[in-house]
Amino acid sequence: MKKMAWIVALLCAVLLNPAAAQEVRVGYIDGPRIENDTKRAFDVAESLRREFSAREQDVRGAETRVKALQSQLAGIKDPRERELKEREFQLQAQRYEQQARAFVDDLERRKAEERRKYYLEVTQIVTQMAATQKFDLVVQDAVFASKALDITEQVIKALGGPAPKAAGKP
Repeated sequence: MKKMAWIVALLCAVLLNPAAAQEVRVGYIDGPRIENDTKRAFDVAESLRREFSAREQDVRGAETRVKALQSQLAGIKDPRERELKEREFQLQAQRYEQQARAFVDDLERRKAEERRKYYLEVTQIVTQMAATQKFDLVVQDAVFASKALDITEQVIKALGGPAPKAAGKP
C-alpha cells in the first residue's frame, strides 16, 4: 500500500506541475519475460531438473510397481495368497504415496528457494540500473507502458541474456 500511495503522489505531482514532468524518469520491466525468458532462469530450471531427476525416476518406478501389484490382484483366486498380495499392495502403495509427497514437497521448497534468490538478484539489478540511469520510478505491472520506458532487455542482458531458443516450452 505504501508503494501505491507513493506512486499516486508522484503521478499527482507530475500532472499538477508540468515542469516536474520533465524531471521524472520512469522505467518499466516486463516481469513475466524476466521470470521466464532469461538464461539465468533457464539455468536454474535445468539445475533443479538435474538435482531431482534421480528421485523423480525412483517415484515413477514405485508407481509402476504399485500398478503392477494392483493388476496382479485381479488374477489371484486363492484367498490366502490374495490376502498376502493385498497387504503387499497396501504397503507398497503407502510407501509410494509417502515418497511422492516427499518428492513434491522437496521440489516445491527448492523451487521457492531458487525463486527467492532469483527475485533478489533481479531486484538488485533493477535497483542498480535505476540508480545508474537516474530513474525515479521503475514499475513492473502496468496496463500500458510505452516501449520508450521498457528496460526489460537491459535487465535480461544483465541476467546473462535470453534463454536458449531450443529450450522453448512445448
